[in-house]
Amino acid sequence: MPETGNGAEFRRLLLASASTLGRYQGPELFQSFNVALGTPQTVVLPRQLNINRPLHSILISLSFRITVTVGAYADVSAEAPQNILQNIQLRGIHRSYGSLVPFDCTGATTFVYPRLFGLTGSQSMISVGGGATTLGTRQTLPFTSAFTGAVATHDMVLLYYVPLVPLMGFGQSMKRQQTNYLLMPDDWTDTLQLELRFGDASALGDTTGATTAFTAFGSAAGTPTCEVHLNHGILGPFAKGMRSGVVIRNERQIVDVQSLATQQRITALQKRITNVVLVKTGLIETTGVTSGVNTFDSLSDVLFNRTQIEVDNKPLRQNDNNRLQRAYNCWQMDTDPMEGYLPLTFIEGQNPLLAFRGDGLSGGSTFELLSDVISANAANRLQYLQEQVIGGAYPDLRG
Repeated sequence: MPETGNGAEFRRLLLASASTLGRYQGPELFQSFNVALGTPQTVVLPRQLNINRPLHSILISLSFRITVTVGAYADVSAEAPQNILQNIQLRGIHRSYGSLVPFDCTGATTFVYPRLFGLTGSQSMISVGGGATTLGTRQTLPFTSAFTGAVATHDMVLLYYVPLVPLMGFGQSMKRQQTNYLLMPDDWTDTLQLELRFGDASALGDTTGATTAFTAFGSAAGTPTCEVHLNHGILGPFAKGMRSGVVIRNERQIVDVQSLATQQRITALQKRITNVVLVKTGLIETTGVTSGVNTFDSLSDVLFNRTQIEVDNKPLRQNDNNRLQRAYNCWQMDTDPMEGYLPLTFIEGQNPLLAFRGDGLSGGSTFELLSDVISANAANRLQYLQEQVIGGAYPDLRG
């Protein structure tokens, strides 16, 4: 005899959710264009992103050849070649929260960001001098470039994964927990605009003594190609019932970290739900860099220590050793350390509801990032990314 009543309805919904939530359409080409990399370029896609379905992520493919002649690069940047894409910005108008910038990060940080959470993330493929195309090695310790800067032709394909949902590790349950943070069509209508900022040859390092030219991938002529693909979530009947939220990732650089200091206030953080604060440290490239291009000469773990988040002058989590703190995150997320990258995460339990409720702090409270500066250098730089959340599955603390 068939089951009826509330039990049958519950089972129907359970089966429907198991067969729908966590499923994606896969990459769909949205825009393809040529971009001349001989000089820095900013490209604003000529039309708003198509989100007639919930948007999970953006995938970017950049393919090109750089020919180095006369002499090799004097110095190669640690994050070459992925730093050729200098910045990725997604902005729009949310029907409840107004103008927002859900994503504003450097291409280099975007490239490795998923790896902090145990995911493969982005990929690079390189052929030198017409040889076999090889997959770029996973960068860890030391963090070294996949680009050699040698006199040769260098054909490259760079694949960037731009997440728009929380990252908490791998697995079907994690994918289901991301559902509330898909960018929903009813929330954004036709307002999402993507802007890509590209560097030139100096984004890859110091070109002193070298002559460079960019052409199409595998060719001595033509122009580099960039493709933007969209990955949509499939929610089926659940699309209208979601309590949707927004994940915001904005990366900023701090210059005033050049002198020795003890528990220096690096920056005030936004009083919002916070999943993780990523801190990236190293020495900036200062030689042969085109104006407006930003690149790290090297990433380093020996410039800062005891980097921690404080509320009203009290550490949320005591950190007495940056390397050990990073190792703890690697153990929790089953991933490898990357030189210069320190994630201070609240969601290592792989549940978004474990995030720190910065939205519950009072108006007079302080929410800050502090650190010791243990090596003085005029080239010291610190970049931080606060992964923030607005709305979604969290209960309202101010209702």
